[in-house]
Amino acid sequence: MRAFQPWIDDPTGTNMPLDQIFNLLHLEYGRDEVNALVTERLQASAGIGSIGHHHSLVKRISTSPNGVPQIITTNFDLLFEMDGDLATFSPPAFPDLAFGRSVEGITYLHGRLANTDADQHPYVLSSADFGRAYLSEAWATNFIRNLLEHYTVVLVGYQAEDPPIKYLLQGLNHDGQFDRTRIYAFDKGTPEDIEAKWRDRGVTAIAYTDHPDLWQTMEAWADRADDPREWRRAVIATTEQDPKSLLPYQRGQVAHVVRSVPGAKLLADAEHPTHPEWVCVFSGFIRSAKRVSGYGDDAQVFEPSVAYGLDDDLQNLTDEDYRRGTFNDDLLSWRHGDENPTDAHRLGGRTPDGHTSTPPRLWHLLRWIGDHLSSPVIAWWAVKQNGLHPRLLNHIEWRLGQNNELDDKARHIWSLIIDHHKDPRTREWGGDWFDLKRRVAKEGWSPSVLREFGRIAAPKLDIKTPYSIAGARPPTVDWTDIELGHLGQFEVKFLERHKDDLTIPDEVLPQVFGLLEDAMMSASGMLSDIGTTYFVTPTCYPDREVDGEDRHNEAADAMKFFVDLFERLIQARPDVALGHVLTWPIEDKFFFKKLVLFALSKEDLFAPEEVGQRVLALSQDTFWDTDVARELVFLLVDRWSAFPEPLRHQLGERLLNGPDQESYWSDDVYPSRRNEFIARYARYLEMQGCELLADQSKRLAAIIDNIEDWSDGWATSTVTERGSHFGFVGTDETPDAVVDLAVDEIIPRAKEDLQRDFGSFTEKRPFTGLVKANPRKALSALSVAARTKDYPQVFWSAMINELPDDIAPRLRRVFLHRLGRLPHTVIVELRHTVCRWLEQNITKLIEFDDELAWAVFDHVVDGVVGGGDNATESGIGEVSRGGEVIPQSRRTYQHAINGPLGMCAEALFHAVPGEKQEQNSLIPDHIKTRIERLFASPGEGSDHAVSITFRKLNWLMYVDPEWVEHRLVPMLAFDHPAAEPAWNGFLCSSRVPWSPLAVLVKPFLLQAVPWVENQIWDRDLAKVITQWLGWMYIFKRDEDDGLTKQEMRRVLREMSDDTRNQFIWWLGQVGQGNDDGWETLVAPFLDEVWPRERIYRTASSVDSWISMLDDTGPSFPVVYASAKRFLVPVESDHHPFYRFTREVGEDEPITAQFPAETLDLLDTVTPQVLSRIPYELPKILALVSETSPDLRADHRYLRLIDLVEGI
Repeated sequence: MRAFQPWIDDPTGTNMPLDQIFNLLHLEYGRDEVNALVTERLQASAGIGSIGHHHSLVKRISTSPNGVPQIITTNFDLLFEMDGDLATFSPPAFPDLAFGRSVEGITYLHGRLANTDADQHPYVLSSADFGRAYLSEAWATNFIRNLLEHYTVVLVGYQAEDPPIKYLLQGLNHDGQFDRTRIYAFDKGTPEDIEAKWRDRGVTAIAYTDHPDLWQTMEAWADRADDPREWRRAVIATTEQDPKSLLPYQRGQVAHVVRSVPGAKLLADAEHPTHPEWVCVFSGFIRSAKRVSGYGDDAQVFEPSVAYGLDDDLQNLTDEDYRRGTFNDDLLSWRHGDENPTDAHRLGGRTPDGHTSTPPRLWHLLRWIGDHLSSPVIAWWAVKQNGLHPRLLNHIEWRLGQNNELDDKARHIWSLIIDHHKDPRTREWGGDWFDLKRRVAKEGWSPSVLREFGRIAAPKLDIKTPYSIAGARPPTVDWTDIELGHLGQFEVKFLERHKDDLTIPDEVLPQVFGLLEDAMMSASGMLSDIGTTYFVTPTCYPDREVDGEDRHNEAADAMKFFVDLFERLIQARPDVALGHVLTWPIEDKFFFKKLVLFALSKEDLFAPEEVGQRVLALSQDTFWDTDVARELVFLLVDRWSAFPEPLRHQLGERLLNGPDQESYWSDDVYPSRRNEFIARYARYLEMQGCELLADQSKRLAAIIDNIEDWSDGWATSTVTERGSHFGFVGTDETPDAVVDLAVDEIIPRAKEDLQRDFGSFTEKRPFTGLVKANPRKALSALSVAARTKDYPQVFWSAMINELPDDIAPRLRRVFLHRLGRLPHTVIVELRHTVCRWLEQNITKLIEFDDELAWAVFDHVVDGVVGGGDNATESGIGEVSRGGEVIPQSRRTYQHAINGPLGMCAEALFHAVPGEKQEQNSLIPDHIKTRIERLFASPGEGSDHAVSITFRKLNWLMYVDPEWVEHRLVPMLAFDHPAAEPAWNGFLCSSRVPWSPLAVLVKPFLLQAVPWVENQIWDRDLAKVITQWLGWMYIFKRDEDDGLTKQEMRRVLREMSDDTRNQFIWWLGQVGQGNDDGWETLVAPFLDEVWPRERIYRTASSVDSWISMLDDTGPSFPVVYASAKRFLVPVESDHHPFYRFTREVGEDEPITAQFPAETLDLLDTVTPQVLSRIPYELPKILALVSETSPDLRADHRYLRLIDLVEGI
């Protein structure tokens, strides 16, 4: 009985296993007597009248389709039999599952509690009993093996070390290849710990935080198991609510239901209205989008994962995750379990696109989407998709035809979305133009090629995701208030030539021109459809009155091509050209209004009288349309001399009558606006030599006289095509503007020149030039300004930074005195400039005048310290990614080198006498005193000084070891106030500690990894410590400044997975960087030091191990033999097998060199069941087969090739 006492005192302790204790009891008292006592105790504790809550949950969850519980228990008690009449099975009379028997009822795997007066009590209690049940007679083993073949098993209330679990499951998973999807276990702890405990049992472990959490989950599970259909209906009922108002687990329940065909059908057939924003929950990409915010100080912030996320979603997915195929479940895509209709996979005789079969689940979701076309949310979702399924498009069109109550705006927008998705070019890279050029080169301009040109030239409606927050959050307004910009960026694109011209021969010019004309007609209509209000059509005169660079959108670029072809067509076939012009709609505001006016200027097409009459027939809106002012005015200029005088008179009168009054012109404004238009148009004609009749010319002059500040440049600007100017903003430091001024006039004038003229690409900095050319005068000017307490920061900065090195000693002395007398408030403003200057020039200043240099230094430090916390801050601001501020510590070396007192600390170490310090030469006291003062400075200043100092710890140990040992090393204690900046600076040196220093800091280094991992630094410095420690073991093993095997192993155990994976990468560098490093350094390290516990064989480390093995070259077999024990099967499609399939230099692929070892590696890391094939797996297997044909019969090769061919 003594063996039981530890269990009473500490049931969770490391005690003798209970089966062994019972075995001793059986030997001492006899099996029947001990088991009878167990019966007596269990019967005494079974006096409750009803089943326990937890037992009830298990019964409810485990029910079969017939509603009967299916429970396998190792308990003896009869609690599961209460409140129900269930069949029971006791050993060894278990149901024979191989012959189709069910496990409905209660199966007592280790015996059922007998009556106290029974003759026998056959319980599995002792180790001998377990041996009989699982080994010699093996009835328990055989039953569980059959159970796992026919059922999914969930373990509740078991520990990985429980004897039956341990013996049975380890036996079933003896080769590590058991299918983990057949058995699951709930266990309390962290996911990493739980995974490691259960991995060798072949079990998928599910971690939970505490027991109440488990039973709360089980209760929800039981509610579902009681009536799955009713549970599904209840869950679907929640879709009536806005998903943003629900919790992640509630949205997760809806997603779970919709993953099944019955659930999706319930959603589509729901009698209650469902909220359309559930489409955002169903889309894995929408709910996983990054956080976005609007613009302005009170901008809204929207986080899709919070609004729509599920409880099991992966968080913070990166672009790299998406590239690797890691993303959250998208319920709107085909998923495992969905049917795969065969009619979509025919090479011939395909079903029409709009009638292609879809899996039933997706068909129901498709119907649900069709039911919500009246919601802008669904339109917003459709815009975001890179293509819609043809069946969905067909369904949308059908539903639009059936719905007679849909808002007109909604119907119009949906027609645009359908146009967009029906065009296959919207889903393809725009390489059609290059394909066309290749066809022309091979086939010439055949009818087929001409048709292809017409297809390519046709416009397409391009729709992109809306800007800003509208791109992540669906619209909240109704159709009446919807604008296209709420749904997407609508743009018309056509004839994308990619700046690559195509030669059009004259013989096909009319056909090509006609096709391009059709495309432009369609584009104009499409631009109208999307409500384009601002569209800059390029001028028809690209080389006439143009200022700046021409910048037009891609759609408008086609017009330039069109004009060029038109010019050619006029020369080749003027009759054809005229026929086209006569069909052009003059009212078109995008292309043809300009083109008609341009065509009228062509003498080969229109006689002067016809041109004049057509111009006079123009409506007032067209005649005075500023968008076509160039084309109209140039037309009049070019044809004016050919017009008969009566026609010129009529045109002059038309010009002098001016435009009609616009609705937005008041009666007071209209006369002046009309006169300005008249003057601009008519005066430009006169300037080009087009004479108005005498009275008309006088009337124009009178109009111009009444226009205030008139300039003929106004007339020219009317027809000037304004482009954009580009250039680099330079600095003009020419001092001419101030060099001859009196010293009291220099600063005011220099301030005037600070503002760069609009349109100028040069910043004038005459004062900077004066500092370089005449530093004495510049300093005098600052001194004069200082008398009025004016200390312009920009000019003092120029004085400090640009002061020439070759100035006279007297002037340098005056400058230093001026600097030393600047008010502290000015020092604060100049702190970054003056402290950086001290850091760079302290040694020269000390050589010039030691006392004066230190006086200036102390004055600057006094000023910065006196400025308080804000003055000592680093120049590095907050770091943001994607508009979101990233929380990071400011107690770092990177902040220190950009902080004023960090720069001062650097200056102090530069000031240590001697070009190269001798060992033990000591840091002078006057420098150490100033360093100590910086250590005591306010705000960030102290941290910066500490960080700068500790980055030099190796050097300081060499120069002044006593100061380091007694003053600095204690600051590395983790509870020291300066520990964080001290460690950050120390680790940023990246140099392995010098041996004497290593001896001092080794106790801290051994404990530092977890502490550093918890810091929020801008760099991952935990890897620096681990690499130092690795170096101290590999190259300094068992020395005073090195590590023992036990110390190194303890460090490895304390690392996080990420840090340990980085250390694996470093081991690879050791292997590559040292002669015979793989076999003499890395392999022994893995054999002797790397921890063997299963908790360190994680899925995340597999990539790191394979990446290391990828670099081993000829040493691959040796290193793999050492690393193999740390590999586990992981489903992944991004294992780094680069060198296994590719030659590197003169070396063959590793697979070709070592096919057997490579095959074994693949077999080790590849699970028994795969949902998708890793990218490199087929390539490697093919290379194995080619290199070593004998391996084709190897069981590992056969298993892997079956996986490849089966998916």
